[in-house]
Amino acid sequence: MALKKLLRTKETFMAKMITRDPKTLEGYTHTLQNFENYCMEKTGKVDCIEDLKKFDETDLFEFLQGWINQNHDRAPRTVKNYFSQVKKYLHYRGIKLHPQDIKEELDFRRNMQEDLYGLSLEDIQTILKPLRYKHRVQFLCQLSGLMRVGETVQLRKKHLDGSGLNIIVKIPPTIAKFKKGRTTFFSKEASRLLRPILRKLDDDDLVFGTNENHIFSELNVEQIMRRTLKKVGLDMRYESNNRFMINTHSFRAYGITKVSRHDSNFAKKLAGQKGYLDEYDRMTDAEKLELYQKIESDLTIDDTAKLKAENDKLQEERKEIDELREMANMDRKLIEKLMERLDLKLDKKE
Repeated sequence: MALKKLLRTKETFMAKMITRDPKTLEGYTHTLQNFENYCMEKTGKVDCIEDLKKFDETDLFEFLQGWINQNHDRAPRTVKNYFSQVKKYLHYRGIKLHPQDIKEELDFRRNMQEDLYGLSLEDIQTILKPLRYKHRVQFLCQLSGLMRVGETVQLRKKHLDGSGLNIIVKIPPTIAKFKKGRTTFFSKEASRLLRPILRKLDDDDLVFGTNENHIFSELNVEQIMRRTLKKVGLDMRYESNNRFMINTHSFRAYGITKVSRHDSNFAKKLAGQKGYLDEYDRMTDAEKLELYQKIESDLTIDDTAKLKAENDKLQEERKEIDELREMANMDRKLIEKLMERLDLKLDKKE
């Protein structure tokens, strides 16, 4: 009996990607809807793939260029992401585009490289001041843990180890970008403020998330940030794309910048970025925490707590200096004793 040929449709394409992250699936759904709206406008059909298969190469690329141009009001990077997703969809439906042809036939607007706004300590203090307690703690944790907002809203109490002064964060691969779990830390300042919240939660409860669907939680955080920026007069926008200069990512970027000034590879490891040295994978949590605590004062936001953290750091440095002096003194005394013995031996020989 001959096998029935399965038809490839948008529905089977989306079903094929069901294991992808929900945010990725939502992105594909939005992009394909955008493309189908263009297809409807130009061909009178929502699904115009069979018509496109009949186009010669020139007409096909003209059609795609028209769709790219229609999205001119979107950021160049967004349009390129749209095209990447549509290209994958077209390939699945039987329309294969050669990379060299894409390069030669299609034109995309260039990304404008804005001079990115650097969040200052004063900015952070201004933004945090009017926030509700839980939201203030959330941004402090995101900053000091160098975490993505999507990871922060998916954290559960069971992912946190609060046995020490610094809460240890075990980010599971299921919520991490690139699906690679990692360990990071919250500053003592953030840990102290977070503990009252944790005491009211069960192990499986979300710490900051407001919805099991993290996309809704992320949107909620972004809305809170935008309202707060407007309230405190920090809602500046970039001229090229009209995006806010400060957003939820700015807090993570601040933390990465501060840690990078001490150790760029360690910053990448904590932040879950690619390109860090393998030696950090071989460090124990205790070793990583010790390294983190040496630079923690730069991640402290409250002025009083910051002064205390800097004072603790100075005390630790003084302790290390005293220990080195003591060791040097012991070495000096040992050398003096050895010299005395050597002198006695020489006297006996004479």
